Amino acid sequence: MEPLTTRFTNEVFTPYLGLLKSNYRFHRVFGHARQSWEDKLTARELVHGPFLEKSQTYAPGEPIEKLALHARTVETVAAHLAGRRLYEHQTTAIRLILSGENAIVATGTSSGKTLCYQIPILDDLVRNSAPGLRAIIIYPLNALVNDQLSEWEKFLRNHTDITFARFTGQTPDSQKRYEELLRTQVEQELSEREPQLSQAQRQRKVEDEMADKLEAAPKNRLNHRDAIRARPPHILITNFSMLEYLLERPVDASILRTPVSNSSCSTKSTPIVASSPPRLDFSFAD
Repeated sequence: MEPLTTRFTNEVFTPYLGLLKSNYRFHRVFGHARQSWEDKLTARELVHGPFLEKSQTYAPGEPIEKLALHARTVETVAAHLAGRRLYEHQTTAIRLILSGENAIVATGTSSGKTLCYQIPILDDLVRNSAPGLRAIIIYPLNALVNDQLSEWEKFLRNHTDITFARFTGQTPDSQKRYEELLRTQVEQELSEREPQLSQAQRQRKVEDEMADKLEAAPKNRLNHRDAIRARPPHILITNFSMLEYLLERPVDASILRTPVSNSSCSTKSTPIVASSPPRLDFSFAD
């Protein structure tokens, strides 16, 4: 079992840093200001605690096998839960959505609201993975979008025929730009991790890590806008502002134009807006 301090760093502090960095950006001409800002992004400056608080215990729900799910869905969810049962509010919401009803889930933090829509979306795509956009998941912040992208990456590890993508202001336009940004990230991480390397050593390490990251990237994750527009993913994760652009810009029309018989949409803390056709199913999470 990981020490509490390690879990706090990995599960609380690091995502919080990602949230801060996604909301505050500096133009490259203001490099000094950006460096001064990043110097303050330390645990010493930002963290007091951690303080422990007892979390709520939620009523257990039905066994996953009793829900009307495809066998492959059951297998994936069971592996994800690692022996734990779903909560009652999760199984209730899943039953409603599977029966064609809308569902609003209003429970506490870390109560597993995301699974309430992840499982029905996965089950629908396991049964029919025909091309076309089938689910739009909307979050208010890019940090939450990025976190959800990672969650779907793990959830779809054994479902390579189901595609997913992030579409925000951080999504690069092309494969070339995607690799440029990835290279910049690798270089920054390497400089922080091994600052003693010579220029030649650093270059070799960057090339090796770039090759490893490109090889390890999920083949069902679309990494740039050109790919998303050419072959819309089954699952699109975005934010409110970018969704508005997607609905208005002609260049993005192909993403939403693909005819489908049913679409799903999950939002975080937004009013329900339903339109038909296609029918939109909404689930809510923090």
